[in-house]
Amino acid sequence: MGATMTQARSQLIQEVIKTLEDAGFDLSSQCDVRPTCFDLVARRGDRLVLIKVLANIDALTEKDAIALQVVAHFFNATPLVVGQKTRRGELDTGVVYKRYGVSTITPPTLRGLIAEEQMPREFIQRGGRFVAIDGARLREVRVTHGMTKKELARCVQVSTRAILAYEKEEMDMSKEVAERLERVLETDLIIPIDLWSEATTEKAALTQLERPGEIPDLERRVNNFFAKLGMTVLWTDRAPFHVAAKEQGPPLMTGIGSIRSRALHKRVEVLKSVSEVTDLDSLVIVREGRADENISEVPVIRQLELDEIEKPRELKKIIEERSQN
Repeated sequence: MGATMTQARSQLIQEVIKTLEDAGFDLSSQCDVRPTCFDLVARRGDRLVLIKVLANIDALTEKDAIALQVVAHFFNATPLVVGQKTRRGELDTGVVYKRYGVSTITPPTLRGLIAEEQMPREFIQRGGRFVAIDGARLREVRVTHGMTKKELARCVQVSTRAILAYEKEEMDMSKEVAERLERVLETDLIIPIDLWSEATTEKAALTQLERPGEIPDLERRVNNFFAKLGMTVLWTDRAPFHVAAKEQGPPLMTGIGSIRSRALHKRVEVLKSVSEVTDLDSLVIVREGRADENISEVPVIRQLELDEIEKPRELKKIIEERSQN
C-alpha cells in the first residue's frame, strides 16, 4: 500500500508540474527535504504559489497546514494543496476542500484556475458543502424587493437570525439555501472563491515566528543577529530554509549548520532553486569555514562574522559580493 501511494503521489507531482509549466509558471526543483510543508514553488509574474501535493489529502497534518500558511503569508504567496481523494472517495472537480484552513483542489481544478482563471464556486469543510455570497448585495436586493428579513427567511426556510448573518457574511451558506435565495430574489448572489487572495486562518496568523524554547548556540546567535538588524524572523523546520528574515520588502532565506554537513548541502541545493524562482536572496550561516566559500553557489557567512555586520545594507552587500565569486 505504501509503495502504491508513493507512486501515485509521484505521478501526481509530475502532472502538477506539467500543468504549471504549460501555464507559463517558473518552478523550483521538488522540495524533497523532509519534513517539508510544500513540494513546489511556482511563480508567474507577481504571483507566487507554494504547493503541497498529496494523493490522499487526509495525509495533510495540522502542523504542516499551519506551517504552509505561515510561510506563504511571510512570503506574500498563495498556499495550495493539490490532491485526488480522501479515505471516503475521489474529490470533486470545481470544489475547494478545506483542510485546517488550507484550500485543497484537484488537478483539473488547478488547470482551470491557472489556465483560464476559473474560480471554484463551492467549498467543503466540516459541517457540509457551502458557497460564498455577496452579503451586501443580498441586503440591497432584499430591500429593493420590499422584504423584511423575517419575510425572506420564511420564503427560503431559514431563521431571521440566519438572514442577518448572511448579510453580514458571518455564517457559511449551503448551496441549497443560496439557490433558494437567488430564485426568490431573482438575482445572482453566489460569487467565485478567489483562491489567490484568501486570508491566512487566525490560528496560523497567531503562530509565533520566533524560534521557541531551548535552541542550539548557533541558532540563538543567528536569531540575535537578525534581531540586532531590526529584521522580522520566521523560523521553520518544514521548508528548504531554516529561517527567513526581512526588514521591509522581500524576505531573505537562510540555511544554518555545519559546512561539512551532507544534509545541509542537500537542503541548500533546493534552497538555491527556490531562491531562483522567487528571485529572493539566500545565504548559509555556518559554524566554520572560510568567508570566500559557497555551497551550490549560495554565499556563506561564518558565525564569527555576525558580530561585525551592523546594518541590513551591510549584509546585502556581503551577499552580493559572495554571490559573484
